[in-house]
Amino acid sequence: MYKARDQKDILQEMINNSKAKTGLFEGTFMYDALSSNSIEVAKNEVEIEEAYKVAFADTSYGEYLTMLAKQSGVIRKEATKAVGVLTVKGTGKIYAGATFATESGIQFVAIEDKEIKETGQINIEANIEGTIGNVDAETINTISASIPGINSVINEVKTTGGYDEETDAELLDRYLFKARNPITSGNKNNYVFWAREVEGVGGARCIPLWNGNGTVKVIIIDANLEVASEELLNKVRTHLEERPIGSDVTVVSAEAVNIKISANIYGNINTDEFKEKIDNYFKEIGFNKVYVSYAHIGKAILECNGVIDYDSLTLNGEAKNITLTEEQLPILDDEVDFNVIST
Repeated sequence: MYKARDQKDILQEMINNSKAKTGLFEGTFMYDALSSNSIEVAKNEVEIEEAYKVAFADTSYGEYLTMLAKQSGVIRKEATKAVGVLTVKGTGKIYAGATFATESGIQFVAIEDKEIKETGQINIEANIEGTIGNVDAETINTISASIPGINSVINEVKTTGGYDEETDAELLDRYLFKARNPITSGNKNNYVFWAREVEGVGGARCIPLWNGNGTVKVIIIDANLEVASEELLNKVRTHLEERPIGSDVTVVSAEAVNIKISANIYGNINTDEFKEKIDNYFKEIGFNKVYVSYAHIGKAILECNGVIDYDSLTLNGEAKNITLTEEQLPILDDEVDFNVIST
């Protein structure tokens, strides 16, 4: 890999190679001329170093990685807006574009005209793309601008489908998957690649011949590395209609496997800190591991502030790794069972 030289090193090399018979110390005409030239040469060398970086996938980034991947047919996935349904009370007409919001200020807009008589429902989408639009149930309760006859709104279920733009690391992973795995018409790698092309898909596995000749099962998780929604499953099914004729393809979400963690903790522990560590670990292993590591959970406990030691650690009641099938995704149980023993 090309490495740009420092300006002072370039200047010194120019001085060493100069055949000038006049003085070459600071303040002389020749020194100043070489110094100004060395600054421009140093700028060019920085640009050359960057050109080397962006020319290769492993070190490329941003728009350069986007263009590099596009040459091989791997397109960076764009951010998508979360969608949901509002239950409306009142009598009046809501027009597409009417705005609603959560108490924290996350805005949504109606995507259809709807006449409401006493109560009804209307489809909405987030005002901006990304995971910020995925909000919990009963949080969208504000009518941003008064609508005649409409008294209240609420989302009875959480909004879903909001995904951030594909990161450089995620795009690189898909690009290298295509480059390093033979993809031919209708083979296992082909189905994984096709599924991962869809906005909102974070990972995919393929089980060929899962139910006899001509059958293919594709298992996916969403871009937040969680169980895929029915809407996302339908998007993948539609995308895979381009599959080879004659294949019977089934698209399903990974099955969530709740992991219940129990232990005696010596010292004290912030359970929110611990849950964040485990959530990150589960997202890290995603579809890349076939087990949840007992040792890794213990390591996460010890890394939490205030923990001196632990014992009697169990995962789902047993002191061992949790085995996962090809179709399973680990999810941390809502509650962790820690018996904190002060020392």
